Amino acid sequence: MFWRDNAARLPALLLLLSASAVFGADEKPIAHVGPVAISDEALTRRLRKIPDFQRAALGDTPDKLKRQVLETWLVPELLYAQEAERLKLEQRPNIRERTRELLRQAMDRELRAQNAAQHPVTAGDIEAYFEANRRRFETPRRIHVWRILTDDEALAKKILAASKGVDGIKQWSQFARDSSLDKATHLRNGDLGFIHPDGNTDTPTLRVDPELFVAADKLSDGQLAAEPLKLGMHYAVIWRRGSMKASTRTLAQETGSIRQVLERQRLEQARTELLTGLRGKYVSASNEALLETFTFSADGLPARPAASAREAHAAPAGSSIPATNPNARDER
Repeated sequence: MFWRDNAARLPALLLLLSASAVFGADEKPIAHVGPVAISDEALTRRLRKIPDFQRAALGDTPDKLKRQVLETWLVPELLYAQEAERLKLEQRPNIRERTRELLRQAMDRELRAQNAAQHPVTAGDIEAYFEANRRRFETPRRIHVWRILTDDEALAKKILAASKGVDGIKQWSQFARDSSLDKATHLRNGDLGFIHPDGNTDTPTLRVDPELFVAADKLSDGQLAAEPLKLGMHYAVIWRRGSMKASTRTLAQETGSIRQVLERQRLEQARTELLTGLRGKYVSASNEALLETFTFSADGLPARPAASAREAHAAPAGSSIPATNPNARDER
């Protein structure tokens, strides 16, 4: 109950389990809590982290503020930490796991700071990235097109005529489902999305004949073509649904985002290099074959292997009473 009621203090307790390193054993002590001394430097560091609005709530004079921080924060934290050591909480599996996670985060922050200092992203790096990826920052003019593809010119003209009425979109949708040869788009009104002058679209896997863009470019937004467009052996009925102007981003506009990309790439490289070295240094054995026998239940938890009949009735350790098998039939 003690630990459950104070779970919110877990990160502070974990960091304070080695409190002598945190507070400095050789510095002038303001107070002693068990074997640990609180130095004036430790108090100063904590005071620096307190925002101004919180300082005013803790004390209206420097002396009151220092005393409040000492009595309400530093001393209680050390008391919790030392009680946690007495209870050997650091030996609990969940605490060890949390400790490892805190150390992992601290190591990652250290690596991030070290990488930023040793390999800073320069203006030249940003400009080079911008030039190498210029197409990513230049978007051509695009036209949003619906298309029904058929191999029957008469049917194509019939679709055009039916789609001009009051129920035009409804009729179009029906023809797209029933008559379009393009089965990738026939259930979404033949919607090709935005197409580019070169026939590319906003969908990387979809490309159309550039003639489609040329024909759509002669229409206004929302306008249905007057005649089917002959494309090879097929006829395309097209409906221009909208358009977007060309846009070009400048180096100045993209500097911030490019910096983030480059910093992230360099950090990932540093992580990979560090982990490769640490694996060679610390990983001494890997029994991946055991993974084949490790199974999970439907709820994602490790599944225990089924017990044999002998194991099912075996007495628990330290007990002379056989365990009861809940699935066994009562034969009394």
